[in-house]
Amino acid sequence: MQAGVVNELSFISQLHPLTVMGYFIELFTLLLLFNHLILVIGILISLIGVCSCYFDSQKVRRLLVSSLSFMGIIFVFNLILNQTGRRLIWQWHFMNWEFNLTESGVIYGLTMALSLGAMIIAFVWFNGVMTIPKISYILFPVVPRLAMLLTISLRLVDLFVQKMERLVMLQKNRNIIISEGSFRQRLKSTGQLLRIVLIDGVSDSMGTAVLMEARGFGARKRSQYQRFCFQIADGIFLGVATGLFGLLLLARLQGWGWTSDVVMVQWQRVHDWSLVGLLIIFIGLPLIGEGGYRLWAN
Repeated sequence: MQAGVVNELSFISQLHPLTVMGYFIELFTLLLLFNHLILVIGILISLIGVCSCYFDSQKVRRLLVSSLSFMGIIFVFNLILNQTGRRLIWQWHFMNWEFNLTESGVIYGLTMALSLGAMIIAFVWFNGVMTIPKISYILFPVVPRLAMLLTISLRLVDLFVQKMERLVMLQKNRNIIISEGSFRQRLKSTGQLLRIVLIDGVSDSMGTAVLMEARGFGARKRSQYQRFCFQIADGIFLGVATGLFGLLLLARLQGWGWTSDVVMVQWQRVHDWSLVGLLIIFIGLPLIGEGGYRLWAN
């Protein structure tokens, strides 16, 4: 899933790749630390708001629609697997099969589904900020072969979709529409396009391998065509983000934001609502930095 690439002139794109990587590591860690329904809802809404500021609204809407399918599957699976939970809400009998809708199944299903949606949206945001040059800058000095494999994998799906769309457009110019006809005809036309893309991909990979061998890839340290410098804004941003992460981690060690029993979710605890505020501030740090960056630039 992709929603595009964040504008290079934005604040988060101007940060050093190590700073951005550290922030997202902390973000993904926080997504795994809390399971309180209030916190999960706050995280999801905050991530949607941040992505709406950085990406096109139509792409964000499409991302939400595609994420809802995965979230719905997780929710249904939890309803099926938690039929013996507490507080029966509804019961349905069909022949020898019985389905019990329990409150624990609903709450646990919602928590897991929303957590998955937040993780997907956070990864899409990460993919839009951490472009291939930035990932290469971080990984190539350490593990060059793994970095090459990762960058190829990240580009594979995007290039495959672009080539398929280009071929479909060329076929339409020849008055050949693969979406029309019987299922067998459409399957045959799609198979022909996949064969063309596969042959083109093998040809490109062989050419790339020859070029990499000619340039002596792996024989010495790889140079970068884009330079990144650690600036004062990186230190301030990383310091504030790490401070908030430390506070949230300390609160989690105190047992805040975690429910061992999903049925006993308490909505009136003040510290859980304060955690929601801290999480929203942490996720919105790039937007806060964006405002400061604009003021400083003006």
